[in-house]
Amino acid sequence: MERQDVVIVGAGVVGLAIARALALAGRDVLIL
Repeated sequence: MERQDVVIVGAGVVGLAIARALALAGRDVLIL
């Protein structure tokens, strides 16, 4: 199983914005 740095539950506007910011900062992000 692959490990993620961050798991975001909820893909609303805020969840997607945070996921994008974290991904641009080099984190591995999973959105559920």
